[in-house]
Amino acid sequence: MSEDKNEITFEMIKQNLFEISEMQKKSSVEAEKRQAEWEKRDKALSEKIDKVSKHIRGIDLSNGAMAEEAIFHSLERKMNFDGIDFDDIHQKVSIVSGFKTMTELDVLMVNGDTVAIIEAKYKVEKEDVIDLLKTKLTHFRNHNPDYKNHKIILGIGGMSFLKDAEALAKNKGIGIIRVVGDKVEYNTDGIQVY
Repeated sequence: MSEDKNEITFEMIKQNLFEISEMQKKSSVEAEKRQAEWEKRDKALSEKIDKVSKHIRGIDLSNGAMAEEAIFHSLERKMNFDGIDFDDIHQKVSIVSGFKTMTELDVLMVNGDTVAIIEAKYKVEKEDVIDLLKTKLTHFRNHNPDYKNHKIILGIGGMSFLKDAEALAKNKGIGIIRVVGDKVEYNTDGIQVY
């Protein structure tokens, strides 16, 4: 009797193991389906995020171009920055070394003894001020020997300034240019010569 019981128990265990194995297979298939669905949803979401990001980037570029145009045309009409009259004004000036563009200046104003380098952004951030000082000014000096005896003044402008950016620019003696509606306002108090 005990042998029959063992056989029945063994058969029951075998049956249970078979059922568990089948359940695991079914569970694995369902898990794979769920994983595939999540990956499909994730891919669709990523594509939507990329599309929105490109759209936002386009808006940022358009706003930046608008600020740059407003600042350039205001300076072009006046041909004056910080009370200094300039003879020439140029927009989007590439600083080139060999065949490599090192940087681009948004606005460059020149007269017989002074150069004004103006950076224009939609939203001016602290990094833009640092870039103007460390990259744009440095590359201009290093790659334009014709202006080595010229005084250089700097300006940075935009439609909005982050608090740290404006404070840093003022601290470093950089003129502030702000686009306000259809007007362009200048604050060159404390501007310094570089």
